[in-house]
Amino acid sequence: MANIRPFTGIRYNQGKVELEKVVAPPYDVISPEEQNAFYGASPHNVIRLILGREEDRYSSAAEHLKKWLEEEILVRDDKPALYMLAQTFIDAEGKTIARKGFIGACELVELDKGVVLPHEKTLSKPKADRFNLMKATRANFSQIFGLYGDPDHRIDDVTDNITKHEPIINVEFEGVNNKVWRIDRREDTEFISKVMKDKQILIADGHHRYETALAYRDLRKKENPDQTGNEPYNYVMMFCTNMYDPGLVIYPTHRVLHGLQNFDGNILLSELKKYYTVEPVDSASELKKKLASIQRYAFCYVYPGSYYLIYLKKPEEAVKLLPAEMPTEVKALDVALLHSHIIGKLLNISVEAQEQKLYLDYIKDFDETVKAVENGRVQAALLMNPTPIDQVRSVAEAGHTMPQKSTYFFPKLVSGLVFNPLW
Repeated sequence: MANIRPFTGIRYNQGKVELEKVVAPPYDVISPEEQNAFYGASPHNVIRLILGREEDRYSSAAEHLKKWLEEEILVRDDKPALYMLAQTFIDAEGKTIARKGFIGACELVELDKGVVLPHEKTLSKPKADRFNLMKATRANFSQIFGLYGDPDHRIDDVTDNITKHEPIINVEFEGVNNKVWRIDRREDTEFISKVMKDKQILIADGHHRYETALAYRDLRKKENPDQTGNEPYNYVMMFCTNMYDPGLVIYPTHRVLHGLQNFDGNILLSELKKYYTVEPVDSASELKKKLASIQRYAFCYVYPGSYYLIYLKKPEEAVKLLPAEMPTEVKALDVALLHSHIIGKLLNISVEAQEQKLYLDYIKDFDETVKAVENGRVQAALLMNPTPIDQVRSVAEAGHTMPQKSTYFFPKLVSGLVFNPLW
């Protein structure tokens, strides 16, 4: 199914730049303050390519790419390769976690073909932004994050051997160590491609970029009616990791409420009590522990001076609170109940308003979310457990999608490790 091949990557010349000063997170998680900080870190920071602040950020990115190649700030490898990436970090409990996978060029296939599977809906504005950038630069600067299933861990035979050698990249960024190795032996790249041939790939992160790459491919195909199908624009750069990798971690993304007129935390609490068991809790730390102890249909509700654990009185009756037309696989999700019933019905925030974040926003860290309520920055918060990987997989395989921000795969992929030229 999935067609993965090596590509001739472009990388920073470590003789001319310090990697720690030129890498950045994915464009969609960078705040304006962070954007300014990355601009100040180095004149060659990848921020100028992925999220410029110039009036015409797209032509500016193209000019920077051209200039940096001419000055050999960036250099292109001499032959195609796959790139193994290992990310290591220490979690909140002090445990060392290592996630590994490989970066390759994945053939672009329409999402309804059952080869590359989405699990979240996309929005038009970010797709237009990424499309304009791709047209201007003809390159992929950040990897799409893909998951495949291989319980036998066959590709590990190659990657475990590769890690015996020195990495070509070793950079610490935001508490995560990133090491990269080239996989360029033909036997190794062909073996990995062969293993992937019978795999489906689930998009964990990068839905907008994948759909943008499809649109860009279609544009180039119209311009080149004699194409063979092997042109670089028929592929997109993707990081692939085994969903059975012990280092695969999913964190929750919490919801905060803002801008709701006449919002009364006690009124929502009364409505919640009709359907949920509501337990008052003395502190945020106790709240976090209690939430983790309930595996299904449980949330935290926090408004100024009040902490509550809430969970369905009868979990089997969740289907009655959700739209009849909602697919069974989606009804099983905590996040579906949260968005459809609590946010949609009890708070009367429409799907359109949710997508536009008119009254809703997202924070990843539990303590930061609670603090946002306590300091009055938001009106209230609804916190949740992470979505299990088996639920993500079942929704995608059934051809359905989840609400926005349903998953947060950690760590994020770093932008600036390797680029994929589409020329």
